[in-house]
Amino acid sequence: MIKTVADEMNFHKKEVQVLKSEKDTLESVLSMKTQDVKKTLTNELMRIDEEMKRHFQHQKAENARLQQQITALKGEKTALQQQLLGI
Repeated sequence: MIKTVADEMNFHKKEVQVLKSEKDTLESVLSMKTQDVKKTLTNELMRIDEEMKRHFQHQKAENARLQQQITALKGEKTALQQQLLGI
């Protein structure tokens, strides 16, 4: 009976070792996957940030161009109003 209990204990010890090994492997895989996802998301965030900066610069340039056109049109309007008053 002691031999049977000892055999069972050895079997369970081996099973615990296998389970610990599997747990360590899974933790390692999960850690690598987490790092990969973090790296991917960081790269995506940097790409989006650069794209946003590019769009903001383009929008600033477009706003400046439109502001110049508005200023020119106001000047033309003023000149036309003065000509109209002169007539």
